[in-house]
Amino acid sequence: MKKYVFLCILAIVILAVVITSRYYNRDNRLEFKSGDTIPSSVKFINASGEDNRISDVKSKYKVIFYLDGTNDECIVRLGCISKMINLIKTEGISYLIVWEGLIPTKKVKDAGIDSKYNYSVDGKVSLSESKPTAFLMDESNKIIMVTGYSYISLINKIIELGEKKDLSYKAGEMIIKNVSKSGAFIRKDTEKTLLMFMWSGCRKCREHEEIVRKNIDSMQKKINVITIRPDFDTRQDYDKYYEIDSEQIYFNIYAYAYGIEASLRKYPMFVILKSDNSVEKLFTDVNEAINYILGL
Repeated sequence: MKKYVFLCILAIVILAVVITSRYYNRDNRLEFKSGDTIPSSVKFINASGEDNRISDVKSKYKVIFYLDGTNDECIVRLGCISKMINLIKTEGISYLIVWEGLIPTKKVKDAGIDSKYNYSVDGKVSLSESKPTAFLMDESNKIIMVTGYSYISLINKIIELGEKKDLSYKAGEMIIKNVSKSGAFIRKDTEKTLLMFMWSGCRKCREHEEIVRKNIDSMQKKINVITIRPDFDTRQDYDKYYEIDSEQIYFNIYAYAYGIEASLRKYPMFVILKSDNSVEKLFTDVNEAINYILGL
């Protein structure tokens, strides 16, 4: 008799676990992959506390940045997301920042992001176990791309979807504005500016660094020089005026504008801006760039 009672209890427990597991996975833990469709039943709560659905966003493409306000890596990503929203504004692409829990309002504001882009699932559902994660979707909410910690492939895809829109002018404007905030960098209305995209991470790159280091004083006498490095690089002693390129947004915008395929893009890259921030010249050879600058 005890044996039968035990078996019955065991069967009930197993059934309860299976039912709970199915319910939990269906309604709380949704691990989306490329090709999946985010169901319209998933509710997002905006910064004003109003319920929204993904289907309410009418756009040809949607980008969801899925973040957790208690995760430092997610908070660090806000700077990059802010640049993407402000720089890669393309018709037909909508941005949504979806938080797993509460929206960290102050941190969002400090990053310069408008509250209208922010939503929360209020812990009632999880779009992914890993965070930060980003989804690129089409107008039917079908996922085209999923990226993890790195947004570089997503950035390149969004730039491509911009239908040949040249974003380089806005990029130059943002770089000049950011570097000028310290008050040390002052550019006259008629002066040109060199954007020097550098990276010290490989042997060839370090060789290029040494060539630049030997010529930097002469270059700075001819033109304003701003060094731009990816966020995983280290600032060098000759980087007088400096800007961090989160997820290589600037780098890929300029490379794309000049028709350089993603697989062929490499450091260093030298972009000479006219006084109106339009591009005068772009070089990928360090010696050609230096010779041109010294001949100005």
